[in-house]
Amino acid sequence: MFYELLYKELGKLFYYTANIDGKIQSSEREALKKLIEEHWAGLEESTDEFGSDQSGLIAFSFDFEEAEGLEDYDVKAFAPFYIQYKDKFTPSIRQKILLTCDAIGKAHRGDNRDEREIVEAVQYLFEAY
Repeated sequence: MFYELLYKELGKLFYYTANIDGKIQSSEREALKKLIEEHWAGLEESTDEFGSDQSGLIAFSFDFEEAEGLEDYDVKAFAPFYIQYKDKFTPSIRQKILLTCDAIGKAHRGDNRDEREIVEAVQYLFEAY
């Protein structure tokens, strides 16, 4: 259950990171897809009803938020989820989150100040709680 919720929350967080400049770039979407395949798939054993790795929910949530036009979301919106399940966030999961936010931020034209601030805010959240 935790991982299903985690993946949905991560889709929102990663969408927020990619969309901070008001537009999702194809390079950001490709970076997310690659990171899901390389770092999130196989994190745990659960699968959906079709036998697919649950990490696909990250991309599904990302796409859903894009279609719905997610508003009023920022790292502060992720914080309650993190605090509630803090004991389940292993160092590996925290590192994967930072890596993914950073890679999305750098996927289009390198380092971006706004996207860098998201990574820093997530890092601060992890350190503060």
